[in-house]
Amino acid sequence: MMIIKERNFLAELKAPWTLTETVRAAIFAVLYIAITMAVAPIAYGMAQIRISEALGLVAYDAKYGGRPAAVGVITGGVVVSLFGPAIGLDTIIGFVSGVICLGFAWWAGIKFKGDDLGKVVAGLVYTFVTAFFIGILMLHLMFGLPAWPAFLGVTIGQLISALALGFILLKALEATYKKKELR
Repeated sequence: MMIIKERNFLAELKAPWTLTETVRAAIFAVLYIAITMAVAPIAYGMAQIRISEALGLVAYDAKYGGRPAAVGVITGGVVVSLFGPAIGLDTIIGFVSGVICLGFAWWAGIKFKGDDLGKVVAGLVYTFVTAFFIGILMLHLMFGLPAWPAFLGVTIGQLISALALGFILLKALEATYKKKELR
Protein backbone atom coordinates (compact mmCIF):
# COMPACT_ATOMS: atom_id res chain seq x y z
CA MET A 1 0.00 0.00 0.00
CA MET A 2 1.30 3.44 -0.98
CA ILE A 3 1.54 6.11 1.73
CA ILE A 4 0.46 9.53 0.48
CA LYS A 5 2.29 12.41 2.13
CA GLU A 6 0.08 15.32 3.19
CA ARG A 7 1.02 18.51 1.32
CA ASN A 8 1.76 21.69 3.26
CA PHE A 9 1.96 25.11 1.59
CA LEU A 10 4.55 26.60 3.95
CA ALA A 11 6.72 23.50 3.78
CA GLU A 12 6.62 23.60 -0.05
CA LEU A 13 7.29 27.33 -0.05
CA LYS A 14 10.34 26.96 2.22
CA ALA A 15 11.70 23.81 0.55
CA PRO A 16 15.06 24.23 -1.18
CA TRP A 17 14.76 25.04 -4.88
CA THR A 18 16.10 22.20 -7.04
CA LEU A 19 17.67 21.97 -10.46
CA THR A 20 14.67 19.97 -11.67
CA GLU A 21 12.36 22.79 -10.57
CA THR A 22 14.55 25.31 -12.40
CA VAL A 23 14.27 23.31 -15.63
CA ARG A 24 10.51 22.89 -15.20
CA ALA A 25 10.07 26.63 -14.46
CA ALA A 26 12.11 27.48 -17.57
CA ILE A 27 9.91 25.20 -19.68
CA PHE A 28 6.76 26.91 -18.35
CA ALA A 29 8.28 30.35 -18.98
CA VAL A 30 9.27 29.48 -22.56
CA LEU A 31 5.85 27.96 -23.28
CA TYR A 32 4.11 31.04 -21.85
CA ILE A 33 6.27 33.39 -23.93
CA ALA A 34 5.91 31.37 -27.15
CA ILE A 35 2.14 31.01 -26.87
CA THR A 36 1.62 34.67 -25.99
CA MET A 37 3.82 35.89 -28.83
CA ALA A 38 2.08 33.52 -31.28
CA VAL A 39 -1.30 35.08 -30.46
CA ALA A 40 -0.01 38.60 -29.69
CA PRO A 41 -2.81 40.47 -31.50
CA ILE A 42 -5.40 39.03 -29.10
CA ALA A 43 -3.11 38.82 -26.04
CA TYR A 44 -3.01 42.55 -25.30
CA GLY A 45 -5.57 45.32 -24.93
CA MET A 46 -9.03 45.85 -23.48
CA ALA A 47 -10.51 42.65 -24.93
CA GLN A 48 -7.67 40.19 -24.54
CA ILE A 49 -7.54 36.43 -24.68
CA ARG A 50 -4.08 35.42 -23.51
CA ILE A 51 -4.28 31.69 -24.20
CA SER A 52 -1.00 31.16 -22.35
CA GLU A 53 -2.83 31.96 -19.09
CA ALA A 54 -4.11 28.35 -19.18
CA LEU A 55 -0.62 27.36 -18.00
CA GLY A 56 -1.19 29.31 -14.79
CA LEU A 57 -3.82 26.91 -13.52
CA VAL A 58 -1.26 24.11 -13.78
CA ALA A 59 0.32 25.59 -10.64
CA TYR A 60 -2.72 24.05 -8.88
CA ASP A 61 -1.24 20.56 -9.03
CA ALA A 62 2.29 19.83 -7.78
CA LYS A 63 2.58 16.65 -9.87
CA TYR A 64 2.35 18.62 -13.13
CA GLY A 65 3.21 22.17 -12.13
CA GLY A 66 3.07 23.49 -8.58
CA ARG A 67 5.87 25.83 -7.58
CA PRO A 68 7.82 25.58 -10.88
CA ALA A 69 4.68 26.37 -12.90
CA ALA A 70 4.00 29.43 -10.74
CA VAL A 71 7.55 30.74 -11.10
CA GLY A 72 7.69 29.94 -14.82
CA VAL A 73 4.40 31.63 -15.67
CA ILE A 74 5.31 34.71 -13.62
CA THR A 75 8.69 34.87 -15.40
CA GLY A 76 7.05 34.39 -18.79
CA GLY A 77 4.52 37.11 -17.96
CA VAL A 78 7.27 39.57 -17.11
CA VAL A 79 9.09 38.82 -20.37
CA VAL A 80 6.03 39.18 -22.61
CA SER A 81 5.08 42.44 -20.87
CA LEU A 82 8.33 43.88 -22.20
CA PHE A 83 6.97 43.42 -25.74
CA GLY A 84 3.47 44.77 -25.07
CA PRO A 85 2.11 48.27 -25.49
CA ALA A 86 2.38 49.13 -21.75
CA ILE A 87 5.96 48.05 -21.11
CA GLY A 88 6.72 49.43 -17.63
CA LEU A 89 3.25 49.33 -16.12
CA ASP A 90 2.35 45.91 -17.43
CA THR A 91 5.58 44.51 -16.04
CA ILE A 92 4.93 45.76 -12.50
CA ILE A 93 1.15 45.32 -12.37
CA GLY A 94 1.30 41.98 -14.20
CA PHE A 95 4.00 40.72 -11.83
CA VAL A 96 1.98 41.58 -8.72
CA SER A 97 -1.16 40.10 -10.25
CA GLY A 98 0.73 36.97 -11.26
CA VAL A 99 2.20 36.44 -7.80
CA ILE A 100 -1.28 36.68 -6.25
CA CYS A 101 -3.02 34.53 -8.87
CA LEU A 102 -0.38 31.83 -9.15
CA GLY A 103 0.30 31.77 -5.43
CA PHE A 104 -3.42 31.27 -4.84
CA ALA A 105 -3.66 28.52 -7.49
CA TRP A 106 -0.75 26.68 -5.88
CA TRP A 107 -2.19 27.15 -2.37
CA ALA A 108 -5.69 26.09 -3.54
CA GLY A 109 -4.27 22.88 -5.00
CA ILE A 110 -3.03 22.00 -1.52
CA LYS A 111 -6.16 23.09 0.35
CA PHE A 112 -8.62 21.45 -2.05
CA LYS A 113 -6.44 18.31 -2.35
CA GLY A 114 -6.61 18.38 -6.17
CA ASP A 115 -10.43 18.38 -6.28
CA ASP A 116 -12.20 19.72 -9.40
CA LEU A 117 -14.09 22.30 -7.30
CA GLY A 118 -10.73 23.69 -6.22
CA LYS A 119 -9.66 23.99 -9.86
CA VAL A 120 -12.76 26.05 -10.60
CA VAL A 121 -12.26 28.22 -7.50
CA ALA A 122 -8.60 28.77 -8.40
CA GLY A 123 -9.58 29.62 -11.99
CA LEU A 124 -12.23 32.10 -10.86
CA VAL A 125 -9.88 33.83 -8.42
CA TYR A 126 -7.22 33.91 -11.14
CA THR A 127 -9.76 35.46 -13.52
CA PHE A 128 -11.09 38.19 -11.26
CA VAL A 129 -7.76 39.17 -9.72
CA THR A 130 -6.27 39.53 -13.21
CA ALA A 131 -9.33 41.45 -14.42
CA PHE A 132 -9.02 43.85 -11.48
CA PHE A 133 -5.27 44.42 -11.84
CA ILE A 134 -5.16 44.59 -15.64
CA GLY A 135 -8.67 45.84 -16.46
CA ILE A 136 -9.12 48.36 -13.64
CA LEU A 137 -5.67 49.31 -12.34
CA MET A 138 -3.82 49.34 -15.64
CA LEU A 139 -6.26 49.85 -18.51
CA HIS A 140 -8.71 52.11 -16.67
CA LEU A 141 -6.70 54.05 -14.09
CA MET A 142 -3.43 54.28 -15.99
CA PHE A 143 -4.68 54.56 -19.57
CA GLY A 144 -8.14 56.05 -19.08
CA LEU A 145 -10.10 53.31 -20.83
CA PRO A 146 -13.69 52.89 -19.60
CA ALA A 147 -13.67 50.83 -16.37
CA TRP A 148 -16.48 48.31 -16.96
CA PRO A 149 -15.62 47.50 -20.58
CA ALA A 150 -11.94 47.07 -19.62
CA PHE A 151 -12.83 44.88 -16.63
CA LEU A 152 -15.31 42.81 -18.68
CA GLY A 153 -12.92 42.44 -21.62
CA VAL A 154 -10.18 41.05 -19.42
CA THR A 155 -12.67 38.94 -17.43
CA ILE A 156 -14.08 37.28 -20.54
CA GLY A 157 -10.59 36.57 -21.86
CA GLN A 158 -9.51 35.11 -18.51
CA LEU A 159 -12.66 32.97 -18.23
CA ILE A 160 -11.76 31.48 -21.60
CA SER A 161 -8.02 31.07 -21.04
CA ALA A 162 -7.28 30.76 -17.30
CA LEU A 163 -10.47 28.98 -16.26
CA ALA A 164 -11.80 26.98 -19.23
CA LEU A 165 -8.57 26.17 -21.06
CA GLY A 166 -6.65 25.82 -17.78
CA PHE A 167 -9.24 23.35 -16.47
CA ILE A 168 -9.12 21.36 -19.72
CA LEU A 169 -5.31 21.33 -19.62
CA LEU A 170 -5.28 20.06 -16.02
CA LYS A 171 -7.80 17.32 -16.82
CA ALA A 172 -5.73 16.27 -19.86
CA LEU A 173 -2.59 16.11 -17.71
CA GLU A 174 -4.42 14.03 -15.10
CA ALA A 175 -5.64 11.60 -17.74
CA THR A 176 -2.14 11.33 -19.21
CA TYR A 177 -0.58 10.64 -15.81
CA LYS A 178 -3.26 8.06 -14.97
CA LYS A 179 -2.49 6.20 -18.20
CA LYS A 180 1.22 6.24 -17.35
CA GLU A 181 0.56 4.93 -13.83
CA LEU A 182 -1.53 2.04 -15.20
CA ARG A 183 1.33 0.82 -17.40
